[in-house]
Amino acid sequence: MRTLAIDTSHPGGSVAACHGGTVCSRILGEAGGHSRLLAERLTAVAREAGWEVADTQLVAVVRGPGSFTGLRVGVATAKALAWAGGMRLLGVSGVEVVARETARLTGWDDRPLQIAFDAGRGEVYAAVATADDPFGWRIGPASLLSAADWIARLPPGSRVTGPALEPHAAAVASAGHLLAPEAAWFPAAVAVAAAAIPRALSGAADDPHTLVPDYTRPSYADERRVSEAG
Repeated sequence: MRTLAIDTSHPGGSVAACHGGTVCSRILGEAGGHSRLLAERLTAVAREAGWEVADTQLVAVVRGPGSFTGLRVGVATAKALAWAGGMRLLGVSGVEVVARETARLTGWDDRPLQIAFDAGRGEVYAAVATADDPFGWRIGPASLLSAADWIARLPPGSRVTGPALEPHAAAVASAGHLLAPEAAWFPAAVAVAAAAIPRALSGAADDPHTLVPDYTRPSYADERRVSEAG
């Protein structure tokens, strides 16, 4: 299945083209350039893999959690491609992508993984992922809480991964937990494709008109509206 995958959920970001044994990927770079570089990089990886963007069969995108601007750019681009080209569309949880990469690099698929994304303001967006055949990982309910509370609530000897380790790795390690290698902390487009393709082959798809990003918290504007209404 000719697949284009998009991850704009964090400042690095990446895109990938996958088909059979061919995998091509490119880094997007800083978040501010995602909207400017995304179309160019998608075209480049598709051609490198041997087809044109218009020949894509599946568009997979990280729907969240992540930054407001990044997720909006990635999800909007994926929806536009799928709608205009009649392609299958699948939004993928970044939590699952991190879980898959962590398990691939460490073999940690026999116990739950504690995964957290940096939500800003000293807070993290935390969830637990458990290996769940046939398609990958079962993601438990997520919580938005302070980084200190998250670390304090981790079960003893937890296996921990996710973008929140970038600022909090030392504190997590000093609390006696096991850290995944840094290469597994952030979602990557190649892993997005790996998560989406089996689901697509089973018939799963998202509606380009209704897929929305999964943010870590309400926007500042939404929070102001709620505060003013209260």
